[in-house]
Amino acid sequence: MEINFDILPKLILFALLLVFAYLYIYKKYIYSVIDPLFIFAITIAFASVLVIQIVQNPLDIMHFFLCQLALWLGFFIGYKKLVITSDSEFTNHQFTDETLLRYVTYLLFCVYIISNLLIAYIKGFALFSEVPTEAKIANFQGGFGFFRKVNWGVGTFVSTSLIFMYLRSKKIINFLLLLIVVFFTALEGSKSAILVIIISAGFILYHPAFHDDRKIIKKFQRFLPISLIGVMGVFFTVLMKENNSFDESIIAFFRRLLYSGDSVIYYYIPVNIEYFSHFSPFDYVSRVTNPILGLFRIQEYKEALGNIMVENLRPPNFTGGVTVGPNTPYYIEGRIYFGFWGALPYSALIGYIYAMIRVHYFSIVKSSSFYFVIISSFCHLISALFTDVNLAITQSFDLFLFVIPAYIVVSLAFTRKIVIKPTFLMSRAKSGFKNDSN
Repeated sequence: MEINFDILPKLILFALLLVFAYLYIYKKYIYSVIDPLFIFAITIAFASVLVIQIVQNPLDIMHFFLCQLALWLGFFIGYKKLVITSDSEFTNHQFTDETLLRYVTYLLFCVYIISNLLIAYIKGFALFSEVPTEAKIANFQGGFGFFRKVNWGVGTFVSTSLIFMYLRSKKIINFLLLLIVVFFTALEGSKSAILVIIISAGFILYHPAFHDDRKIIKKFQRFLPISLIGVMGVFFTVLMKENNSFDESIIAFFRRLLYSGDSVIYYYIPVNIEYFSHFSPFDYVSRVTNPILGLFRIQEYKEALGNIMVENLRPPNFTGGVTVGPNTPYYIEGRIYFGFWGALPYSALIGYIYAMIRVHYFSIVKSSSFYFVIISSFCHLISALFTDVNLAITQSFDLFLFVIPAYIVVSLAFTRKIVIKPTFLMSRAKSGFKNDSN
């Protein structure tokens, strides 16, 4: 199964039409172009083109689009039940214990920097390797997975908190520390490394507590194009290192967009369909709990489904480098564990869960500063549900694994108590967000 790149312009045009279609059905819930939901609409549009282009069985194509409909339906129901408003009801946001948050953030910032310096000393920065895409995986294998957990959990929390504190206090130290986090994030070797920081900023800025401050939003929108240029700079730096010329990098860029659903390429091969046909809902329970149970050595870590798909296509006795398989999104994961029709309610459930988590976060009116930031970080990381449920669970667990103990220690040391009292304002509203042009 290979895509025909001779008709690339037509494929891109078709993808753009699908982008508009997906954006239309999700537009009420998208707050900005840096909303993970906006990014999802773009990637799933290109994945849809890939499915139509390479999947031969019409039933499989139908199944893919039925899963997209089910996902949207679950998401719609989640927002329909409790949707937040963006009006004057939200003018009295209050966040307490900002000093406590500052101490927790600075402590975890030190942990983050030490972790990245150690991995750089031992393995080197992935961005400077010959193949950054492989290095970003290989650097954290062989007992170094702890450092990736720090980057996922601590890195996300620290960047989100520094953005929050800077907006609240305007202290330059928080902005400078954020730039340091951005620097180390860019060196991780991921094509979308900087985008992670921008998404964190979006979750804070477009929360009703800050969104009413038009000065902040306008200032952010002025710098957003520069930030996106930085994102593309890192993206093409990685592509240029992995391709022989700029022209090849451009082709690789469009190939990466079209391969947003690259698990489709591997899953619909007969050998993989046969291999995964024996999986059951019981296997799913073992799979989704594996990131947590594996960490505590209660069970062995399981090979990622995407890696298995790739390895099943390799010849016997193959010896090669690092296996970098695709993520396994809901429409494939649901089919593997729950069957052809069972994947539909599974997709709807994924959409519903993510919608409810977003509603929970955007409805916070009063809480401790720490609670607000950690839920913002969680809302960011759990957006990976649309990409790979196991990835979302792993990243979210890493967040709480490192951050909660740090908060408890600092809180008890300075206040001798732990207080988190969030207050929510939810109502049945006609729409979700005030859409922003940027």
